[in-house]
Amino acid sequence: MSFIHWLAEIKAFFQYVDLPTTYYVKREIKVGKNFSRQTGTRLDPSNCWLIEIGDDVIMGNKVQLIAHDFSIMHHTGYARFGRIVIGDRVFIGANSTILMNVHVGNDVVIGAGSLVNKDVPDGCVVAGVPAKVICSTAEYIDKQKQLLSRAPQYDKKDTFYSGKITEQKQLEILRALDKSPDGVFYAKFRDFRRMIGSGEIEKI
Repeated sequence: MSFIHWLAEIKAFFQYVDLPTTYYVKREIKVGKNFSRQTGTRLDPSNCWLIEIGDDVIMGNKVQLIAHDFSIMHHTGYARFGRIVIGDRVFIGANSTILMNVHVGNDVVIGAGSLVNKDVPDGCVVAGVPAKVICSTAEYIDKQKQLLSRAPQYDKKDTFYSGKITEQKQLEILRALDKSPDGVFYAKFRDFRRMIGSGEIEKI
């Protein structure tokens, strides 16, 4: 391997590791307030200036935003590029991909593993490959509130997020899960916005 090839490999590695949000901001991505992203997210480093993210957006692990398309390169010599705009109060589930020329509205929930290749209207839940509307966000929240009312509930400090969960508490929660009608428990994040601001959630 030549030295120049080696340098290219190193550059490629560092280009696609888990880059901090500040890296994207320096490359002109537009990010709103209270942006939260988990590890492994990719925001198209070379073309992130085409991406706009609104306020109160949460991205799960390995979410990818792709503002380019090289599928016609062999036949035309051209690549395509387009904007990605994400509205306010949007949750994007783990391993989801949003393609170029897509506008995601406000108050949207995108299910894990989804491929979003078309615009998503305000106030809806989408999921699938390709992503399709499942229900309204209001309907989804109402259903979750019903499930919440009959499920075990804990404070964030009682979960692994506190870093102090004891074996006794783990056993208590596991036993509660066995009795839970839906097999889940809920944890209250009273200080969610403070966590974002402190960097506990947002990768800065």
